[in-house]
Amino acid sequence: MYPSNKKKKVWREEKERLLKMTLEERRKEYIRDYVPLNTILSWKEEMKGKNQNDEEGAQDMSQVKKSLSEKVSLYRGDITLLEVDAIVNAGVQGSGEVQYCLKVPSGGM
Repeated sequence: MYPSNKKKKVWREEKERLLKMTLEERRKEYIRDYVPLNTILSWKEEMKGKNQNDEEGAQDMSQVKKSLSEKVSLYRGDITLLEVDAIVNAGVQGSGEVQYCLKVPSGGM
């Protein structure tokens, strides 16, 4: 077996092992602290909290498409601590438009 094929086999076995684990089993294998996603408010939830005292902001929030605002979260901090399967980074060049991105499928956490 060629070395590259051996690496692929080992990677596939590890992937299968991880996919079979429960969330609690996976957490036991973490080597450092992590931030679970359920602790991060969605954009909609965050805006509700900020807009309780701000009527103008409440009007702006009503214009945000609900399905998007419920799926997107704003996070400030070390993204490598997030409990996610992949971190996707969109590349922006001169014009300010997304020129390329890395897209990695989720492992199903």
